[in-house]
Amino acid sequence: MTPLLLALLFCSIVATASGACPEGWHQFAASCYAFIDAQPLVWTEAVRYCSTLHAKLVEIESSAEDNFLKNHARSLHKNETYWIGLTDALVEGKFIWQSTQDDAVFTDWAPPEPNDFKHDEDCTSLEFGYHYQWNDAQCSMHYDLICEKEKEIEGDLIG
Repeated sequence: MTPLLLALLFCSIVATASGACPEGWHQFAASCYAFIDAQPLVWTEAVRYCSTLHAKLVEIESSAEDNFLKNHARSLHKNETYWIGLTDALVEGKFIWQSTQDDAVFTDWAPPEPNDFKHDEDCTSLEFGYHYQWNDAQCSMHYDLICEKEKEIEGDLIG
């Protein structure tokens, strides 16, 4: 193919893409979030439930994302605590995100958390009683959950 023909072919293909969240999910930046409150689950069940939605238990990476989640939780007026995807179950005191195994860089622990109360708190929640700041909790507690996944990209090729 000649360079001119390649250039014309390239210029004739226009890709349009827009991000969208599934119905019932809420968008912030490049992610979609589902606040699941139909049946409180233990942490491991919450991880599995999110995976059935092709999502992960939310991994909060910034203050802006944390504030979005807190504000949305408050707007629901349910006074619930929500699981997030942070755990120190592998190494006590080393909190990592469940899906990536990355260390938590941003955190929003409520004072005096994390405290590993009774040496039995390895999972993390947005705690209603702490104004949705983070709490290390027993993984066997039954809480609501927040799932996160990337926005779906819809693309159309015109050419």
